[in-house]
Amino acid sequence: MQRLIISGLSGGSGKTIVSLGLTRFFTNQQYTVFPFKKGPDYIDATWLMHATHKPCYCLDPYFLNDQELYTHFYQCIQNAPQNALAIIEGNRGIFDGKDELGSCSTAQVAHTLDCPILLTINCAKMTRTTAAILMGIQNFDPQLKIAGVILNNIASKRHGSIIQKSIETYTDIPVLGIIPRQIENPIPERHMGLSIQDNNKEQILNNLAQIIAENTDTTQILKCMENSSLKEPTFSFPAIQKKQKVNIAYIYDNAIWFYYQENLDALKEHGATLYPLSLLSEKSFDEQLLEKNISLKDIHALYIGGGYPELFAKKLSQSPKLQQIKSLAENNLPIYAECGGFMLCSKAIHTLTNGQYERYPMIGIFDIETKFQTKPQGLGYTEAKTINQNPYHSLNLVWKGHEFHFSTAINYQEQQKFILELTKGHGMIKKQKAFDGILYKNCYASYMHLYAPAAPHWAKNFTTLANTYKENINGKQKSK
Repeated sequence: MQRLIISGLSGGSGKTIVSLGLTRFFTNQQYTVFPFKKGPDYIDATWLMHATHKPCYCLDPYFLNDQELYTHFYQCIQNAPQNALAIIEGNRGIFDGKDELGSCSTAQVAHTLDCPILLTINCAKMTRTTAAILMGIQNFDPQLKIAGVILNNIASKRHGSIIQKSIETYTDIPVLGIIPRQIENPIPERHMGLSIQDNNKEQILNNLAQIIAENTDTTQILKCMENSSLKEPTFSFPAIQKKQKVNIAYIYDNAIWFYYQENLDALKEHGATLYPLSLLSEKSFDEQLLEKNISLKDIHALYIGGGYPELFAKKLSQSPKLQQIKSLAENNLPIYAECGGFMLCSKAIHTLTNGQYERYPMIGIFDIETKFQTKPQGLGYTEAKTINQNPYHSLNLVWKGHEFHFSTAINYQEQQKFILELTKGHGMIKKQKAFDGILYKNCYASYMHLYAPAAPHWAKNFTTLANTYKENINGKQKSK
């Protein structure tokens, strides 16, 4: 498999522009491009999906050990056609991980997959120093395969020329692109990274592909990926013993769209048929499902991922679909909600507009509210221990996830029973200890996002609960 990791020296190096531009450029050139994102990340991954028209998968050594990560990558591309490329966008700086040893870094992923790296460097206010930085990277980890470098944020032709000559004089790393400083950011951003709302995504991605075509040597970049063979993995994930024939809906629109493809795949692998539903659509849930030849009474569970519900709080608060979800929860429909999904299931969202807070009622499954803040309230990896009974996560189970939220939980009862105790992370409440996860009937909500390959119990338990709900509903219908 021809494959390449795109990395940088830090956030803001330009690797996302290069990753999106390259994946769209090669897709437009009729290559089959398999996109990957070194996680945790939903936002760049969703853009990479749009750029390639293929699902983007997560590669994260925090969740998977080297053998598991290699096997996961191999399984994602094992049926690839001959003209396929795997392009992996790294995160942060190339050696940045969760500790001083660089654990869980992009460099670790490169070693695990035996993958060449294309470095992007933000060259603002810098010339010959760029060569010294590249020499330092080579000496720091001589086993890394640095295939080339793309110089980003170049002020002038002279600026780029000095840097290129310096690199060629002091290193053997080829300069494969010189991208001039952009007057305007070519991709929209907001408080948690890239925005996905823009209705002009195709034009944005094609513009990025044009930047790559005009300012990089795509032929040489393609050659960087050649002659990198993959061996059959020695590790395999456990086989699924029993599949449940259930229908699971999941909310997917501009308000709620944070889902790992792996999570959706895991539900399918356990027998679920998935149905996307929109809260923002003018069509009712039944009208949306009718297009799939089923109705809401045929749905056996609901998955509500993360997203930006605060941006649509007013419209959401006026939607009759919220009370429909509450009725389903009251009738014991299994509902699993993460972060933005938790905010949606709360009593209300307090949003900040021009320095003033406004309160918008939400579904109200839980007697708790959320308040949007100007700075991150929970950011990074988490580790949890299940401390209270629930149908999704076994008691005393220790498992990993991550959180990324600007809101806090407010106006809840002091005796609120939390499902998880966090040994790492912030959760819904952090005093002497951090706690997360709440349960009402079969509805579970938390700030903590999970990654299904690292929490294999989840899809099994979710689909099993959905099947129990299905059998109960069918039993009631027969008794009538």
